[in-house]
Amino acid sequence: MKSLTRFSLLIACLLVLAACTQTSSGPDYRNEVGANGLLTPRALFTRYVEAIGGEDVIRSHSSTTLHGRFILSAFGIEGDATIYSAAPNHLSQIIELGGFGTVQTGYNGEIGWSVDPLQGNSILEGDALTDLVQQSDYYLPLNLGESEGQETQELTQSGGSDAYKVMLTDSRGKETFLYFSAQSGLLVRSDTITSSPAGEVPTTTLLSEYRDFGGYMQPTLIVIDAAGQEFSIEVDEITFDDVSDTQFTPPAAIQSLLQRR
Repeated sequence: MKSLTRFSLLIACLLVLAACTQTSSGPDYRNEVGANGLLTPRALFTRYVEAIGGEDVIRSHSSTTLHGRFILSAFGIEGDATIYSAAPNHLSQIIELGGFGTVQTGYNGEIGWSVDPLQGNSILEGDALTDLVQQSDYYLPLNLGESEGQETQELTQSGGSDAYKVMLTDSRGKETFLYFSAQSGLLVRSDTITSSPAGEVPTTTLLSEYRDFGGYMQPTLIVIDAAGQEFSIEVDEITFDDVSDTQFTPPAAIQSLLQRR
């Protein structure tokens, strides 16, 4: 249960990645090969955007609502999960866990927060806030090519299939590894260190069972291993352009903390 907040911080990153794009104009980079003989990160980002629907479909939306089920199988716990995201960088995640309470994480373009019935409530700062700000970018893959460092490291295996492993390094020197299917071009895995009020946790996320939502491909099964503790989200419904500003209003518990500052 102590990793619920870490999970909620991470999940937005993995779901928002499927809601982003690159420009389709200009040269065709889909088959660009680097000095190491592998497809370049730029080629893989371009293939990914094409695989999830293309620039026109993606840019036609400015907000997303996801409804699904949060499952913590080791403890036999399930609950409703709702994630709201909106351009340019707004995010709100709500996980209802019945008798255990509600876990919430959000960023409204100014402040980031975490509400957790076990770990307490906090206004995010430092690396935890920086991570959430990055994750809240509604068009995140548009900016992947702007990372301080990017390298296709190898053609490896993920889920029994060939996948290109790309390392991204941000301005802090923090590394994230993305795996793109060699066959479909879809993002199938991510490895990172998740920062949260509870500390830093090595986290692996698997994305699968992509479905077409009005021409927009989205993963409907997301499995997260955070330091050996496994969570999952099973997505039931994804809709677009139905999110209001009220979804990003900090909850009362966070507003109380803000007033004490």
